[in-house]
Amino acid sequence: MYLLKVSKKGSIHKDADSVMIIPEFTKLMKAEGMGETAMKWVALMYDYESPYRYLSEGEREKAVSKDLYDTYDWKGKKKSVLQAAVDKYKKLQFDPLDEQLAAFNAKIDQFTKYMNSMMINDDNAESLQKLMIGIEKILKTRQTLLDVIERRGERQKIVGDKQLSFLESKLDRDNDK
Repeated sequence: MYLLKVSKKGSIHKDADSVMIIPEFTKLMKAEGMGETAMKWVALMYDYESPYRYLSEGEREKAVSKDLYDTYDWKGKKKSVLQAAVDKYKKLQFDPLDEQLAAFNAKIDQFTKYMNSMMINDDNAESLQKLMIGIEKILKTRQTLLDVIERRGERQKIVGDKQLSFLESKLDRDNDK
C-alpha cells in the first residue's frame, strides 16, 4: 500500500516512515481496543492501492470489518481516535487524479444500480437509451483519466531515496516468513 508498509503476513512495519511519526497513527495504535488492526482497517478502507478499492465505500466498510474483526458492523469505526487517523490518512495520500477516479467509479456504480432497478417498458425505453449513452460518455472520460494516471507513472513517496541495509533487508525477509 502507499502509506503503510505491510509484511506478507499482514503486520505493519512500525519502523516505516509513515506510521509511528504521525501523531494520529500513534494514538490509534496505542488506544485501548484499537492497535495495529485498527490501523490496518484505516489503510484497507482508504488507501488508493487497497485490494478493496474497487468496492463502494459501504461495501468496502463491511468487507474490511468482516475480514479484520469478523463482524460487518465493527463498533470501533465510530471512535474519534479512529476518525482522526482516517482524516490524516486521507490528507496525506490525497491525489486529485485518484480522487477523480474514485468519483467516476462511484457514479458508474450508481448508474449501474439505477439501470438494474429499471424495468423496461414502452414508456421508459427512450430514457433508458439516454441513460446508456450517458454511461458510455462517463466510461470514455474515465478511460481518459486512467490513461493520464498511467502516463503519470508509479506514485512516488516524498522521502529520500534510501535503501534498506543488509541487516534491515534480512529482518524484513524474516518478518515476511
